[in-house]
Amino acid sequence: MKILPNIPGFLFLARNVLWADSYAKGIDYMREHNAIEEERDLINEVLTGWSRRILKKWNWEINAEGVEKLPDKGPVVFISNHQGFADVLPFMNIVPFQCGFIAKKELKKIPHFAKWITRVRGIFIDRSDVRASLKTIAEGADYLKQGFSMVIFPEGTRSKEDGHPLGDFHAGSFKLATKAKVPIVPVTINGSYRCFEETGVMVKNQSFDVTFHDMIDVASMSREELKELPEKVKEIIASAL
Repeated sequence: MKILPNIPGFLFLARNVLWADSYAKGIDYMREHNAIEEERDLINEVLTGWSRRILKKWNWEINAEGVEKLPDKGPVVFISNHQGFADVLPFMNIVPFQCGFIAKKELKKIPHFAKWITRVRGIFIDRSDVRASLKTIAEGADYLKQGFSMVIFPEGTRSKEDGHPLGDFHAGSFKLATKAKVPIVPVTINGSYRCFEETGVMVKNQSFDVTFHDMIDVASMSREELKELPEKVKEIIASAL
């Protein structure tokens, strides 16, 4: 990553987080008073605004297919491939309800930003620690049971080329949905790496594709079907690359 050329972009992102702070007291109040529906709506409002500001700043465009397949509300688990940091934007800007993210533990080190990840019902995961990962999945499943939707990138790393072969899909990621018995929405993202990862700087006037696939009901699946679920979802996501 190139430090100096990215300073203006990082400052903008920092200001964007500070802009979101005007919602912080309201979200925290709703959470404290167990006003779950109001909390979900407020989280969705702030994430939509946050993502719109980013898309406008760099003139990025998301080409979305399958939007009509999205439910009107959650909870669901979005399972997606991962190409770059811009992958979070479709879930904030296009999905019409709240989404929390399963985020890598390294992001916990970023002051203030880390607080916002947890405020929107996101959770940090340490994939190197099996016991800690299981705890994270259990916490995420509890959020789902309360009505909050979650996004997880089961590859655990980014691929940076169009049509790049997908990495292994960690089976534990699917326990989010199977424990809470909520539907899975497979999502394919293609080209988002061009926004930043390809050059190491924020690049204006880029576009990338997102495909929302048919929902998968896991509640009635047999043990054998659940065993095959990671490979099935991987094939669905790969079909749109």
